[in-house]
Amino acid sequence: MEKNHPGSRDMKELKARKMALKQEMEQIQGEIESSLREVRHSMTDRVRFRYWVERYPLHIVGTALLAGFMLARRGRSEPTKKVAEDAEVHVTESPDSSFSSLFMGELKKMATQRAVRYVMQRVEQALEERSKKEE
Repeated sequence: MEKNHPGSRDMKELKARKMALKQEMEQIQGEIESSLREVRHSMTDRVRFRYWVERYPLHIVGTALLAGFMLARRGRSEPTKKVAEDAEVHVTESPDSSFSSLFMGELKKMATQRAVRYVMQRVEQALEERSKKEE
């Protein structure tokens, strides 16, 4: 038989509270671990190139085309000059054709710079929108 001591009732309540708190702590710990897993997974995805290609395929293709165009222009101009110097070929150009080629070159350069700026702005906007959605 159990004696009805006022202290035994308090002990039972304390043990019940202790169990409830322990269960709540385990639940909170599980939620934290789950959140950390989600954050780790999200960060791992964002570091991968594939994530960005799947997310923004047209932007990536446009950027790749632009970068290829810029690299091709740079790589093409230097060897042509060297070949012309080695062969000692002297081409006389009229002032009109040299001006127009310089003008076109500058126009291409400006268009390329603006395109790169536009692409970078779009990427930054997308990143900002994405971070706002996650908050």
